[in-house]
Amino acid sequence: MVLDRRISFIALSVALAPGGALAQTSLPTIEVGGAPLRSTARPATAQTAPSRPAAGQSTRVSSAPISATPAASPVVIKYAVPAATYTLSSKELAQTRQFDVSGALQRQAPGVIISDVAGNPFQPQIDFRGFVASPISGTPQGLAVYQNGIRVNEAWGDAVNWDLIPNIAIDRLTVVTGNPLFGLNAIGGAVTVDMKNGFTYQGFELDARTGSWARRQASMQYGVQKGAFASYLAMEAAGDNGYRHFSGSHVKRLYGDVGYRGESGEIHANVTVAQNRFGASGPAPVELTNIDPGAAYTTPQTYKNTLAMYDINGNIAPNEHWKLFGDVHFRAFDQARVDGNTTEFNSCGEATLCNGEGEDTRLPDYFGGAASLGVIDNTWTRSRTIGGTVQATNDDIYFGFHNKITFGVSYDHGWTAFSANETLGVIQPNLVVGITGPVVEEPGSSISSVSVRASNDYLGVYALDTLDITDKLSATAGARFNRAGISLYDMRGTQINGSGVYTRINPVAGLTYKILPNVSAYASYSEANRAPTPLELACADPNRPCLIDNFLVADPPLKQVVSHTIETGLRGNVALPAIIPWAADYLPGELTWSAGLYRTYNFNDILSVPTQVGGRGYFTNAGTTLRQGVEASLRYADERLSAWLSYTLTDATFQSTILLGAPNNPLAAAFGNGSVMITPGANMSSIPRHRLKAGADYAVTPQWRIGGDVVYSTGGWLREDEINAFGTLSPYALINLRTSWQATPNLQFYGLIENVANVRSRSFGVFYDTAAISFLPLSNPKMVSLGPPLGLFGGVKISF
Repeated sequence: MVLDRRISFIALSVALAPGGALAQTSLPTIEVGGAPLRSTARPATAQTAPSRPAAGQSTRVSSAPISATPAASPVVIKYAVPAATYTLSSKELAQTRQFDVSGALQRQAPGVIISDVAGNPFQPQIDFRGFVASPISGTPQGLAVYQNGIRVNEAWGDAVNWDLIPNIAIDRLTVVTGNPLFGLNAIGGAVTVDMKNGFTYQGFELDARTGSWARRQASMQYGVQKGAFASYLAMEAAGDNGYRHFSGSHVKRLYGDVGYRGESGEIHANVTVAQNRFGASGPAPVELTNIDPGAAYTTPQTYKNTLAMYDINGNIAPNEHWKLFGDVHFRAFDQARVDGNTTEFNSCGEATLCNGEGEDTRLPDYFGGAASLGVIDNTWTRSRTIGGTVQATNDDIYFGFHNKITFGVSYDHGWTAFSANETLGVIQPNLVVGITGPVVEEPGSSISSVSVRASNDYLGVYALDTLDITDKLSATAGARFNRAGISLYDMRGTQINGSGVYTRINPVAGLTYKILPNVSAYASYSEANRAPTPLELACADPNRPCLIDNFLVADPPLKQVVSHTIETGLRGNVALPAIIPWAADYLPGELTWSAGLYRTYNFNDILSVPTQVGGRGYFTNAGTTLRQGVEASLRYADERLSAWLSYTLTDATFQSTILLGAPNNPLAAAFGNGSVMITPGANMSSIPRHRLKAGADYAVTPQWRIGGDVVYSTGGWLREDEINAFGTLSPYALINLRTSWQATPNLQFYGLIENVANVRSRSFGVFYDTAAISFLPLSNPKMVSLGPPLGLFGGVKISF
């Protein structure tokens, strides 16, 4: 059969459903491959899930029937998908010894970099190809993220709270590009996380660690299989004082799965719960960070995230050619946020306060003429989503050609309750906003409590087909229809009432060709779309800007974002002794490599825009933007050594002439109204151009292992400097070392040195108003967010 000889190309985990701003959707998984590799996992049996390739590796498609049982995501199907994909196995994730999934992604996944916007390691902003998945509300999101096929972009603004994903329970993590079947918001790609279960993990492990910043953390996982039944449980907890002032964290999360596997099918029920609290520092004036690298600017800034997510999924194979899959899930997310900020209000005599907007915006002076006033913004978000997917896959020979097609439909309904208020206070010498007064209710100045309800209905219908034209050539084509209906209800009036419906059909088509037995080429074209989120729709009026995610004031229409992506590249692998015979004793393993080009145009891109009113802004369609570049990666593995090297060039530019608000840019006055004129070719802010990663882990003896990695990134342009007038942030390189000693078969000791050179990376910067706090003699309008300093950690791991 052609299937026996064909090399599958990419290992995708796809959860096909109606993704969108308020929906968390389930999708199928498309397992990726490339050139054939030796098998390193246990063979698949009736009671064992099919073995998976390690990161960068692939699996040869055999003529044996593909198991109908899921490994971790709903359905495993093999396609020759012509797009770039990067996969990390649980072993590779564990090698970096990161407590959070984002840290492992930054160290090993090509093109992924972290922008430390919040000043807290548990609140990272992930950037891939210039598209972000961020926990910061008000950040336009460009990546879809799935856990076990359920979309975990939060309902209100598509934010991604990486702290809610239990890292130790991850079985496989994949970064996928150029595939619209991931639904709404996957304009830059998707990150899929497959979790462990009792069929894929058996045993017990306990890991405890302590170190710098009073860090203490522990994790436990246990998996067991008894006949046709299996169960798995993972728990994690961590706490520290933070590496910047007021940035301590407390993290608690749990994941559990119970499954049953029969001869022709499998069913799983799983749950994820978490309760986390953070202090966020955010960017601080460079003049303060030069004196104290841990400085914070206007606090408190705290978050409390709570999650409960439940899922039941199963599949059945009625015969060797058909597989059927079904999923039902429910997700409940709550967030309480406290945010201390500067304010436009100040004493204007006669025991009154004015906010600079006119005589009609006066308030009583509660603070006796205090010089520097601030505000405490409180927000509460309560989101719920329920949804399901039905899907069928057919794998057969038609007219002498092997063909595989997957088609399905999914529906999600979500609802969100959002409320916010603001209290005035005094900014104290330590920059803490205290001595607060009553809640501000001043509709004339757009400052008043809000209470909003949002609901959505998302429908997705999709199909993807791969036809093996010859033993070497495969063609893939598919499409997804998205319908997103969003409604907003103002519970305190009618100002924010509104609704909108966004529909689109997104196609994908491409070819994969096997040039040599272990070298393949691919090329593809795809489209994707992103509907505006409820947060963006409720804050889109430049004449009535809002404190982003706090005070919503209007509902003018926003257009949906549409992306067009072209990708092409080569990938393959080779056993090094075959090309370097003399190195067989030193490098007996296999080298996997890939190199590709990509170009993505975003039409009607949505950006958040600041205004001259301090701390306020709005969302707007900003014309056409372009992200293009080069990606190349190498990965080597044998029994003692694993090593990787990758480089990414990301060129992110505006392609339209637009006027954007940049009130704190020193040159904005020349353009009037606190705005700057953006011309085609201008670099987008906060996106580093060059990213380089390298690392290795080596077994010196059977008991002693050493390892290390380095992440290098150039600096991005400051936010509000889209005219590229003030230069980029400094480049930085983060070097990390690790070692472990297996004292007994069940006991291991390990040590970590993170950021060996003690580099305080500046991965994010923005302009600010130097006069916002009167008692600080500041003149440099730049703010930066500093990364963590040198950290020392030691731990012990017990396993059975």
